Amino acid sequence: MECSRGFKVKTAFYCSVIFNLSLFCGFRKGETLALHWDDIDFSNKEISIAKSVGKTESGFDYKKPKTQTSIRTVPFPEEVIALLKQYHIEYIQERFRHGTAWQGDLEHGGNIFIQSDGKRMGHTTPYQYFVKHLHRYNEWVKSNSVKAKSEGLEELPIIPLHGLRHSCATLLNYLEVNIIDISKILGHSTPSTTMNIYAHSFEEQKRVASNRIDEFLRKNA
Repeated sequence: MECSRGFKVKTAFYCSVIFNLSLFCGFRKGETLALHWDDIDFSNKEISIAKSVGKTESGFDYKKPKTQTSIRTVPFPEEVIALLKQYHIEYIQERFRHGTAWQGDLEHGGNIFIQSDGKRMGHTTPYQYFVKHLHRYNEWVKSNSVKAKSEGLEELPIIPLHGLRHSCATLLNYLEVNIIDISKILGHSTPSTTMNIYAHSFEEQKRVASNRIDEFLRKNA
């Protein structure tokens, strides 16, 4: 994974896929962990969300998504397609290497995110990797302060993986995507839910827009 021209860190490939799905598709962690390969439509560039992984009476297992509107189909960008295709190649190779020792789910193409033996990935693993890389990045910024400053890089807050979902909403709003479409992508019950959750971020974007208008008017006065 490369965050700048100077900062590079070797990342397990599946981590890059998880981070990209969280940031550019706005998936909840449980939705990501529940994904099977058959949920991905490479031809139409869409991923179907129909289940989640969360705490149940028998431990962490499959369950219904958070709301009825959480059952959805989400488009994803070309860059994510490339990551998924490359990861799928590695996944198949790993599966054949294990042979009969493979303990993963064989239905629906198998779980996308897995442990070393093929079983579904643990619920805390994505967060552990995410925090690990945030710490590594911050350490690099501290150790390379001059270079980091020249590239406009600052230390990042240690946030939960769910923070990438929030970033997705903020990014979509910044790109002027309709609030109704943002709500559908995130799987919220109503657009007002989206507005209530991300009101602060959306207000900040309004201020940015206002500042740009001021700058434009000053330059063209």
